Amino acid sequence: MRRLALLLLLSVAACATQPAPKQAKDLRPLGPCPPWSWKPEAPPPTSSAKTSMVLLAVGEWARFGRQVITYSVDAPPRTEQLGVKERDAPERITDYWRAVDRPGRSGLDDVPWSAAFISWDIESAGVPRDLFCPDQRHTIYVERMVTRAAQPGAVFFPRRPNERAPQVGDLICASRNGSATTLDNLNRGAGHCDIVVEIRPGEVHAIGGNVGDSVSRSVFPLDASGFLSPISARPVFTVIENRLP
Repeated sequence: MRRLALLLLLSVAACATQPAPKQAKDLRPLGPCPPWSWKPEAPPPTSSAKTSMVLLAVGEWARFGRQVITYSVDAPPRTEQLGVKERDAPERITDYWRAVDRPGRSGLDDVPWSAAFISWDIESAGVPRDLFCPDQRHTIYVERMVTRAAQPGAVFFPRRPNERAPQVGDLICASRNGSATTLDNLNRGAGHCDIVVEIRPGEVHAIGGNVGDSVSRSVFPLDASGFLSPISARPVFTVIENRLP
């Protein structure tokens, strides 16, 4: 009896120390794109919204000192050139945050600002909100793109990495921090997207914010067919085809 009582006591203690289950993500429908009053900056003098996206990204990369990070299939990423860090350009990062209605944030508060950068870029290129809905999380605007792609007049089409060889103006998006987000599992987890600005033999160059604490140009390897090579440091789950004129 004493042994049985001891086993029962240990069982109760084990249950009491088990961690509480994780709360499920809020996956209610996103609804319409929310309005706010931010006025985009003037786009570059070109009639093409896609070209404007690329020129704006390149311009911000130059503003931040042209940091370059190269990714490899079998080696850790390496920084080829250091750029201006977020702590030295908080006012500019606040400009990005205004694009997602968060004007009180900056590069000094440790809040990831990469989705704000992409939102700032696409809005500043003149893309209307019925075609792209800005958000402070990449996976939220990607989910809206997936929904919008099934409707007439869509311009952004999320594709699987083995279905779309990246082209200039496309977005390359990866899951982050183990979120395991995929096009089949839009779980609204952590993610990151960059804008493709150049294709070279065997590699694609893309620019994004909050990469190495700066606006950085990332270089990713391509296979012989021009598709992204899988890399563990950046688990890409979609290449977003850009059909803007």
